[in-house]
Amino acid sequence: MKRHAYLILAHNNFGQLRKLVGLLDDPRNDIFIHIDAKAHFNFRKWKDVCSHSTLVFTKKRFRVHWGGYSIIRSEMELLKAATSFGEYDYYHLLSGADLPLKTQDTIHEFFDQNGGVEYMNLRNMTDEAQLRFRYYTLFPEGARNFITANINKIVKKYLRKTGRTINDGIDFKYGSQWFSITDRLARYAVTQEEWIDKVFSHTCICDEVFFATLVWNSDFRNRLSPLNTNLRRIDWPHKGARHPITFRAGHFDSLMSGKEFWARKFNESVDNEIIEKIYDRLK
Repeated sequence: MKRHAYLILAHNNFGQLRKLVGLLDDPRNDIFIHIDAKAHFNFRKWKDVCSHSTLVFTKKRFRVHWGGYSIIRSEMELLKAATSFGEYDYYHLLSGADLPLKTQDTIHEFFDQNGGVEYMNLRNMTDEAQLRFRYYTLFPEGARNFITANINKIVKKYLRKTGRTINDGIDFKYGSQWFSITDRLARYAVTQEEWIDKVFSHTCICDEVFFATLVWNSDFRNRLSPLNTNLRRIDWPHKGARHPITFRAGHFDSLMSGKEFWARKFNESVDNEIIEKIYDRLK
């Protein structure tokens, strides 16, 4: 029996997270969760949530900030936890705001028939976008703080004038942060933690760049899905938007009739009806 590992980054809406875990609970899956260290979370209430899967919370918890290197730290902690726990055919990275759109039987059948492929989407970066990773970021966790964000801009402006760059010779790519990857790639990524730290620890808004760049600059680029897909439904309100739309009950038929296996994002505080409808359909 081929087994899958689900890796989940979560920071709020824990009632919704419980439903996500319930839909992933299957003898063929194990579930690994990183809870943002800023969140108040009662681990004792989660002891009996799963009936079939092993549920593992990462021992290390990072204070995660939007656009910060802390996101990469959390993601790498999940990969290390899962690869040290067992060997899995596939590793699926989700957020706590995601839900599956297909049954576990359908998902496992697809990967049984289409294994050995890395399901990610990669895109070229403009020269201007790459500059974010060519100049040292003094406060990598400071993208949403007015003071630190402006200090970062001033420092980078000075560095551009003086021509003092970092990460020379690296071909950066970007794409969705969320992936479904093989055991080989998951273990390779863990071995590259030192390189990842060297390249990205003083960059900003790097969560959609680091894994795409890691894969593109390795032999795993030859194993990428020819369809350039990560098998997820993510809708954006407009080009350049920082956040995808939050799905509502009116999206139910469109979501369930599509080919994607997972979707993001959902928010129980905005529209819990769509979450309940998907849960009832799949459970």
